[in-house]
Amino acid sequence: MKRFNWACIHTVAAVLIGTLAAGHVTTAAAQPGREAGRGGRGGRGGGGLRGATPVAYDDYTGFTKIWDGQTFTNWDGETDVWSIDNGAIHADTTKTPGQHHIHYVGPGAVMRDFHLKVEMRMSAEGANGGIQYRSRLLHPAHGGSLEDPLGKNLPAGVTTLEQAVAAGLTAVPPPPAEGAGGRGGRGGRGGRGAPNPWQVSGYQFDMNSDNRYTGQLYEGQGRGIVNMPGGMVILQPGRVSARIGAVIADPGSAVKPHMGTAGEWNQIEIVARGNTLVHMINGQVITVTIDDNPEARAHQGILSLQLEGSGQIWYRNVYVKNLDKPMEFPEK
Repeated sequence: MKRFNWACIHTVAAVLIGTLAAGHVTTAAAQPGREAGRGGRGGRGGGGLRGATPVAYDDYTGFTKIWDGQTFTNWDGETDVWSIDNGAIHADTTKTPGQHHIHYVGPGAVMRDFHLKVEMRMSAEGANGGIQYRSRLLHPAHGGSLEDPLGKNLPAGVTTLEQAVAAGLTAVPPPPAEGAGGRGGRGGRGGRGAPNPWQVSGYQFDMNSDNRYTGQLYEGQGRGIVNMPGGMVILQPGRVSARIGAVIADPGSAVKPHMGTAGEWNQIEIVARGNTLVHMINGQVITVTIDDNPEARAHQGILSLQLEGSGQIWYRNVYVKNLDKPMEFPEK
């Protein structure tokens, strides 16, 4: 019988105390009928922890805004696919079919431990998006790796897939598989020979219009789906995935309806600290993953926004906080 590394559970506790304390739970002190600062126990709150202090999603204290909201400075993606639409990064695969990525190349592009916040809208049908992190550009045109996620630059003037094909950097993309459907064909994600030089490999906060996948952990060009929405999972050597619990019974209930530009913005957060990866949407934890597979896990990489399928997506307000500094706990 395989044994779990239960010491990793303490890592989750550390994440939830040290980083998710940023205000995604209702604390005892904030509940009606209980006295703030007293722990609700008749004055027992004389020391130790008294509950987390709620912090609004739009409190960006300690965060760096890595997209300026107006230009694609410090970002690299296909110029005929990605555009800026009313202060948001936009793509439409009904007009440009295929899988498309745009990645951050500015200061601190290779990230290790971090807290990401980004807002997202997508069309009501057909869209299949994702936020890749700790990822790398594996296509031979870049030659990225875990140690050098960005690899080398494309030649000057190559900013579209058509130009990359003309320059001999990649092959002509094959036609989409028949019956691929609204997710663009899961098989189209695989293979290191994928034709698009902007495609990345790595962890992904997955999302799609019908919310079957929204919030799950998917690993592009790697282990595939490793943690479905709602799961708490330990990834073990030998590509063994052990679901040890659930964090929410109905993950889709945390997602605001997808209605394109008429819908509300969904507030996405990713916390990556060590081997622990936490996905949240609108303040609700959707998955917790502990990657205990040293042969497959990534300790660093780049951030990329993605769309495939047949729909539209919008991203805005992209903020990152560096968490590389050791966690500090107050003395009792």
